[in-house]
Amino acid sequence: MTRRTSPGSACVRQITGALLFLGCLSYQGALADGSAWLPEPQTGYASLSVIHQSADEFYRGTEKRPTPGSGHDLSQTTVWMNIEYALADSWSVDVQAGWAKSEFVTGPGIPTASESFSGMTDASVGITWRMTDETTGTLPSIAVRVGGIAAGNYRTGQINSLGDGGNGYEASVIAGKFLNANLGVTGEFGYRRRDNDIPAERFMNASGLLLINETVSLGIDYRVVASRSGLDIGAPGFSPARFPELKEDLESLGLRVFFTFGGTGLSAFHARVLDGRNTAASDISGITASRRFELF
Repeated sequence: MTRRTSPGSACVRQITGALLFLGCLSYQGALADGSAWLPEPQTGYASLSVIHQSADEFYRGTEKRPTPGSGHDLSQTTVWMNIEYALADSWSVDVQAGWAKSEFVTGPGIPTASESFSGMTDASVGITWRMTDETTGTLPSIAVRVGGIAAGNYRTGQINSLGDGGNGYEASVIAGKFLNANLGVTGEFGYRRRDNDIPAERFMNASGLLLINETVSLGIDYRVVASRSGLDIGAPGFSPARFPELKEDLESLGLRVFFTFGGTGLSAFHARVLDGRNTAASDISGITASRRFELF
């Protein structure tokens, strides 16, 4: 397929957009974000991210309270590796895996002074098919992504467990478009289902991208995850062993700055959980380094 692109700015938009949104990994869990902006055929991007989240408040049901131990710190640091490769003009595959360490520093009246866990996170493998390409017509770039999720090797049933410990799948529809030479928007709507009695989830990601120049870009990320069923903390039948069965909802907003130098990108971001249910009211910060590569 021959692409119709305007000289100069279109190339910058494609490269910067791909690097930015590939680097925009989900800081809410071990789950990859999709993108309608795919790499050029037979090229890809590899990215490494370090993300730290901490909280001294926790939503017990929908009520926000201090974490157990009168507001002591609940934190997790995760190192993510993500690779996306374009098999053809409208097809790409992505792989994401990581390692994490969590810690819960407890206070008076709690049996242990601190509790720490570490291990491999949940991993995901996905494939994306782009149905329309904004560079060849008036429609936005629209894509469908389906992926599989494999549970990591960690304990569940703790407030600072590294995840819910379930295998499953997710599917989403993604759209993205540059509104002018410097402003791009993208949105993703999807559904996720896992075993281990983990409630099914609907999720939405929306991002905006402002290109300041060929090197610097700014981004804003808004995310929502909503469980379709599940328990509340403290409700009848709940026990710590049933943490994976919680109805966990989350809404967050984040800001990002991105630098790109040829085929290399570096981004930093900070986000805050605005509202939630049975989840930590976390502050989340991270950095991501990305690199373009070719296999053939």
